Amino acid sequence: MTQLTRRSGGTPQHALRVVGAIRLSRYHDATTSPEVQEEMITLAANRIGGALVGWAKDIDVSALKTSPWEREELSYWLERPDEWDVLIWQRMDRAVRSMADMANLGRFAKQHGKRLVFASGPGGDMLELDFGSAMSELIMLILAFAAQLEGQTIVERNQGAAARLQSLGRWAGGPVPYGFAPERKTFPDGNEGWWLGEHKETADIRRAAIARAIAGKSFSEITDWLNSSGAVTPTNHRARLAERDEDPSSLWMSTTVRSMLMSALNRGHLVTREGATVRNADGSPVLQGVALINDDTWYQLQEALKKRAVEALQAPRRRDAHELLGILTCHWCSANMHTASRTEHDGTQTAQFRCNSAHHGKDAPKPTITRATTVAWVHAEFVRRFGFMRRTQIVRTPGVDHRPEIAELEANLEELGGRLPMMRGAAADVVAGQMNGIAERLETLRKAPFEPPRIQEVQLDTTWGDAFNEASDEERRQIMLDMHIRVTVGPPTGWRRPVEERLTMEIDRPDPEADELEEALHQASL
Repeated sequence: MTQLTRRSGGTPQHALRVVGAIRLSRYHDATTSPEVQEEMITLAANRIGGALVGWAKDIDVSALKTSPWEREELSYWLERPDEWDVLIWQRMDRAVRSMADMANLGRFAKQHGKRLVFASGPGGDMLELDFGSAMSELIMLILAFAAQLEGQTIVERNQGAAARLQSLGRWAGGPVPYGFAPERKTFPDGNEGWWLGEHKETADIRRAAIARAIAGKSFSEITDWLNSSGAVTPTNHRARLAERDEDPSSLWMSTTVRSMLMSALNRGHLVTREGATVRNADGSPVLQGVALINDDTWYQLQEALKKRAVEALQAPRRRDAHELLGILTCHWCSANMHTASRTEHDGTQTAQFRCNSAHHGKDAPKPTITRATTVAWVHAEFVRRFGFMRRTQIVRTPGVDHRPEIAELEANLEELGGRLPMMRGAAADVVAGQMNGIAERLETLRKAPFEPPRIQEVQLDTTWGDAFNEASDEERRQIMLDMHIRVTVGPPTGWRRPVEERLTMEIDRPDPEADELEEALHQASL
């Protein structure tokens, strides 16, 4: 929250109590407008014999998007009309850019007997609105209409300039994306312009978040990591670039993390508000900055996000999940063991694993085993048997199929070729330029129209034992599931048979020949 400037001290008796109102849409280190506004407002207050009792300084606030009552500091004074007599702005466009807002402000001043003054009116002289006459109210609305029209013109001009810069591959301004910093660059056409360069600190954080997503972490897990590690937030990243005070209460949100991970801005692409990549006439992406990750990393990220989305839809919502679910099975029916409890003679409860499968029949005994000792044995046995092995990671690089795009571009080229003979002048030049761009894009795509997916097993520097000892119970369960570890609970034969004698650990890997046959049948059905 910004620091509100309330009162500046006492006022001379019978002096008009003046509040100075300052507004600026955008603030950066080179801005002098607030100081200029303050100086002109102070001079105007002196001219009318008033004494300043406070300021309403609303910075980074648009008059097109907010009414006077929606601005934090100005609304403070509007809600306390008994504490002031005159409200002064530098110009009318500092107050409003809407006829409706001006009408509401005038109605407020007339109702409470307040004076609205603009230090610089038409012609440069001070303007005071007198709400005692209909002519003054008409003049007020005419001036408000001019301010509104000017504001709309500025918006249209900015939008046109942004579109032009984007078509040239320049950064058009706006909120600086996380991981980037604006910088000047000389482009291939010889002209200078703004470009999004890499901001080392935040770019490394963004890449680390991407690496965690590829490793299977959820958006919420990545968000927790960002907050716990003290990573600078996007809000404070922009504040640092503008050399402004940071917001200590700013936190990462899962929605922000999701948008950041899914955005093609990671590759330097210009994207729309909806997240779609903006493309040139030849279908190639429009760039506005450097790529923070390479194409292989981007494809891995997309596969990881797709896999997570599918798993989220398919994952059963179970209330009986435990640290060995999917790993601990019954020897008789191969069903998963579930949690249960046994009441001891002293009334205490002992946690157990129990097979609840209906395949045992009504009278058949269902094996049970103590939960704590079983979990301890499984974890220790895993480390003993597999802990010394170097970890491996399967890296799947999706294939690239340019054939549909090639067919589309060929059709576009044929269609443009049919139109070109009927065109003259500038129109013919535009179509010819589009055809040249499409031809260049086709030439590039035809060099590698199709690349099959690749699966690579990468050996890591750590062992399975290191990873297992540092993991949580759920992470340990996932490691064992990924390695196809299965633990079978044997029958309780013998008096006080030890737990370890009833448990058998093995790797239940699928039959590779069966996998190949299944894949061949699947491909044949396509």
